[in-house]
Formats: sequence, C-alpha cells, structure tokens
Amino acid sequence: MWIGYVIGDLVIIAGLYLLARKMELRLNRALPWAVLVSPLCLWLASRLSPPIPGVTLGIQILLALFMAIVASILVVLAFFFRDPKRVPPANPGSILSPADGKIIYIKALKDDLFPIAVKKGKDIPLSEFLGEPFPLENGFQIGIMMSYLDVHINRAPIAGSIEKLKRVPGVFHSLKRMDSLLDNERVFSIISGPNIKIGMVQIASRIVRRIVPFVIEGEIVRQGDRIGMIRFGSQVDLMIPGRNDLTITVKNGDYVKAGLSVVARYGNLTNDISKE
Repeated sequence: MWIGYVIGDLVIIAGLYLLARKMELRLNRALPWAVLVSPLCLWLASRLSPPIPGVTLGIQILLALFMAIVASILVVLAFFFRDPKRVPPANPGSILSPADGKIIYIKALKDDLFPIAVKKGKDIPLSEFLGEPFPLENGFQIGIMMSYLDVHINRAPIAGSIEKLKRVPGVFHSLKRMDSLLDNERVFSIISGPNIKIGMVQIASRIVRRIVPFVIEGEIVRQGDRIGMIRFGSQVDLMIPGRNDLTITVKNGDYVKAGLSVVARYGNLTNDISKE
C-alpha cells in the first residue's frame, strides 16, 4: 500500500510542477510547496473518497491532485492580490523600480529605435512600441518580468506629473517571444519630474486581460505612489533618458521591488552605463 502512496505523491508533485511551468513560476518556490501539499492532500483524499475495492487508491490520487491544484491556485491568487504598504527610500536623484519582478534586459536606446526586435528585417521606431513619439533619442530600456507570485501593483519610479497616459490596443500573446512586445496590449505613461522625464510601459501577457491605471493625465504623483496594476503575470518596461550623470544600478537577473529598489541614479555621480 505504501508504494501506492509514494506513486501518488510523485503524480501530484509532477502535476504541480507542470502547473508551475505553465504559470512560469520559479522552481525554488514551486517544488517545496508541491512536496508539502502532496502528502497532505493524499491524507485528506483518503478520508473523503468512498471505499470502492480495487479503485480506491486511484480515486484518492485523482482527488488529491484536484485538491492540490485548487489549493495552489488559491495560494497564487492570495499572493497576486497583495498590496503591501511601502515607504520609498529618501534618496534624491534615484529612479525606483515600477514593478516587482526580475530584470530581463537592459538595452541601450539609440537614434529613437526600438532595441529589442526587428520587423521583416527592418529596424523599428520606438514610437511603434510606445504608440506615439517620445522625446528619447538615446537612453535605456529596462524590462521587468513579473511572475504570478509577485505583487502586481505598479508604482511611480519618480515624483512628477502624469504627462501622458495612453492605452495601445493589441492582442494577448506569451511574452516569451520578444516580438510580442509590439503586438500585445499595453499602456504607455510619461512621468515628468523637475529634472527628468521617464517613460513607463505596462505590457499585457497571454493570460492578462486588463491593465488598470490608478491615475489620470495631469495628476501629480509622489515617488512610490501606486499608479496602476496589471492583472496576472506580464511585464513593465522603464524608458530612461541618456545623460552624462546617469548610473544604472541593476543588472540582468536582479530581483527588484516596486517603490523600493533603486534601478538608476542621476545627479553628480560617476557615469556607469555599460550594461548589456
């Protein structure tokens, strides 16, 4: 009998692993949860399933797998809809991350061209990605990928006024393909501060169906204020103008938090912008 329960454990863990892969969750988070919840669900299933000779164990495994999947989805939803209170660091000249997630690229912007992909072998104007022209001939584009377990409230990277807030209609492809950045629905914002102007793009992914701005054009925001939310997964890109006093403080693979992590600094600092 114990061999059957070991097989059941492995089936449930494998099922939750496939679910985690589908939801693009990190293995170091998903695997401990699967190992913990699997025997618990098997124990509950053994108490709930009817005693039918010859098929009891199979019913228990299927019931336990169903309960494990439901419990996992409920936990993901609980993580997703978190809205923790955050106090931005008092650091003049800092640009904060607008989203929780992993830095997936830091690309140099040159000659007002989109640095991520080409279309039909031709360079793409940055305005095609943003939905309209943006005065940023040179600078940097930082991509932040959010998982389902990350906080999905987006925050203002700098203090200033919402100069532009524009929804760019599109489809809902997986963001694993870089060219989907040009096709997916997105919201482009410009935040104009006293000494710098920042662009921010909230990008929907395959399961995302709604980007919800919390602000309107002309509104004044403080650094770290809540300015929007993307429901389920997705990505936020930050467009930073190139200037001699700019320092990028993150690298590919870093994990950042909205309203807390400094991604760049500007002012009387040593210039260090040699990021890939």
